[in-house]
Amino acid sequence: MKLPLVIVIAGLLMVSCQDDKKLNELEKKLAISEASILRMQEQINALKASNESLERSININEFIYNMDKLAYLTPGQTGYSTIRFDLGVLTVSLEDIKPYANGSKITLNFGNTLSSSINGLKGTFEWGKVDEKGSPIDNLAKTKDITFSETLIGGSWTRVSVVLDGIPPTEFGFLRLKNFSHSGIKLAK
Repeated sequence: MKLPLVIVIAGLLMVSCQDDKKLNELEKKLAISEASILRMQEQINALKASNESLERSININEFIYNMDKLAYLTPGQTGYSTIRFDLGVLTVSLEDIKPYANGSKITLNFGNTLSSSINGLKGTFEWGKVDEKGSPIDNLAKTKDITFSETLIGGSWTRVSVVLDGIPPTEFGFLRLKNFSHSGIKLAK
């Protein structure tokens, strides 16, 4: 039995309309999905920016915290710097620089702000030249760990001398003191 051509065409048009309807529904779902993905990407970018800002804040706080643990001294500098160590805070000033062998002999004045005397003070010294702007030339800097035999009496100044090789006083530009600790304390009876 043959179907009249009109019925066949009507059937094809109905199938075609249903396909168009499905296609429109799929296009709407795709548009909704794309918009959702775009919103999620914006949220991810915002979270990344927030995370980077938080990391910078933490790094700045860590930098500030560690700056307390470092004294930076230069020839001719007046006053003193502070350095935080495992017991509290010390003050230190660069008092004198003299030629010595192949380097310099420096005199430091440590102020013990504590009421206890400190034995076995030790720390890392970094020294070297500065550029024309006065900034340290770190790739040429020398480093040395030093333990002092002097006792830093509580509430007073203690002068100590240290020999730093490789830089004569005429080229001596900076001194960094860091990583300080101690081996013992003495309290008054």
